[in-house]
Amino acid sequence: MLLVVVVTGSAAAAERPPPAYIPPVDAPISDPFRPPSTRYGAGNRGLEYATVPGTAVRASGDGTVVFAGTIAGSLYVTLDHADGLRTSYSYVATIEVVTGQHLRQGARVGTTGSRFHFGVRSGDTYLDPVLLFAGGPTVVELLPTDPPRNVVRERPTGAGRGLSRLQEVLRWLRERGAATMASSRFDSVDRRLDLVAQLRSRLGSEAPCSTGAAPVRPAAAAPRVAITVAGLGSTSDTAAVDGLRTADLGYEPDQVIRFSYLGGRTPVGEPREPLARVPARAYTSADTQGDVQDVAIRLADLVEDVMAAEPDATVDIYAHSLGGLVTRLALLELQDRGADLGRLGLVTTLGTPHLGADLATTLVAADIGPLTNATLDAASRELDLGLDPDAVVVHQLAVGSTVVRRLWVEGVPRGVHLVSIAARGDLVVASPRTVVAGATNITVPVSGREAHSSLVGTDDATAEMARALAGQPPGCEPWSDIVADVLAGHAISALEGHVGTEVSAPG
Repeated sequence: MLLVVVVTGSAAAAERPPPAYIPPVDAPISDPFRPPSTRYGAGNRGLEYATVPGTAVRASGDGTVVFAGTIAGSLYVTLDHADGLRTSYSYVATIEVVTGQHLRQGARVGTTGSRFHFGVRSGDTYLDPVLLFAGGPTVVELLPTDPPRNVVRERPTGAGRGLSRLQEVLRWLRERGAATMASSRFDSVDRRLDLVAQLRSRLGSEAPCSTGAAPVRPAAAAPRVAITVAGLGSTSDTAAVDGLRTADLGYEPDQVIRFSYLGGRTPVGEPREPLARVPARAYTSADTQGDVQDVAIRLADLVEDVMAAEPDATVDIYAHSLGGLVTRLALLELQDRGADLGRLGLVTTLGTPHLGADLATTLVAADIGPLTNATLDAASRELDLGLDPDAVVVHQLAVGSTVVRRLWVEGVPRGVHLVSIAARGDLVVASPRTVVAGATNITVPVSGREAHSSLVGTDDATAEMARALAGQPPGCEPWSDIVADVLAGHAISALEGHVGTEVSAPG
């Protein structure tokens, strides 16, 4: 097996381009970046500087002010940058900018008080800002052999589990000393840093994990109803989500209904009374390509109808691909309505582009001409996307769309148990795009041309859903699988972006 490991830095320092970012203050670092082992764990998600009060704070890079104001009695400024990164300037004494203002690198943001903190995020991942200041290309090491079998392959138990595994990986990489090459496939700063941050976070994680077989039919232990939500290009007759092994999870056939994109449930299946009274509507592939926000309102209606019809049952939701975005928007709608979200049990999304889909971004960004349209249409047919490149939903699926940004900002409603499952080799939705802050994010070793559609019915995904239903943590992974998960997902994401650039280039 060929492993590809991305590291930062280059021996040819003289050939480095000027860094896109500079330190925001002229002061020594008093506390370096220390990523927490868990989302809410202790650590330092940026850099703390030993500044003198009144020190000028400057924009680390060109960007637009998206927040300038007070949070919990302290002053903060946040900038969005064209490469997708977001920088934060915290605990400042004065603010000299306003929301919406575009700043050039080095422009004054304000002045420091008794302390100053600088942070950088790529999506929901906090990055080490020092990596941005270094500049230069990313180096990729090609390791043409499998990891040696004498290293730790399963998660050890105890407090030093994550550190032990990370040390084993780093020791092996150092011993390999493999040849290096620069990679244009990982050419964007945010992608490189996000990849490194993900490797560090997952390999160093101390989060608990489950060993042994998954529980059998856990949903049968209490009254439950499952609502399934299909994805883009589905119809009321055919959808990948129909491959969900609901019987193995413990649901009886009459406890499962599928959402119709036109509202209510689909005519397929024979739900029990009183679920059978929920209106049934057939829909076509074209109905999945409208405004996802309108569809989410219909799903919220269905969830409330099911809750009313089954007052003693827990309601679980299983959504595939686009259906996951519909589901998350529906959760926000239910929250706004004041619905009892405590009635919801497990909410699972499978292969959902929570951070936007690279292929959709390619479609939106491309300078559409006859050749480009033909190429993208062919790609859509080959990957069984079933989409119209001009559809409203394609724009909403693109990275950075208003829908994607809203979900990123608003997150998961309090009390909702959301599990996001990705396929390692998903060619339609790369696994890094499936991550949700505040959720349980799992990547399973599913690859191949059909990985996106087949994910829902695989043994690995079914086992993880069963564990979640039983209140257990995800299954333990060998460190080699973790490395493969992260690298394969980022490679697919980078390749799709590269293909998009090639397709949309003039001439």
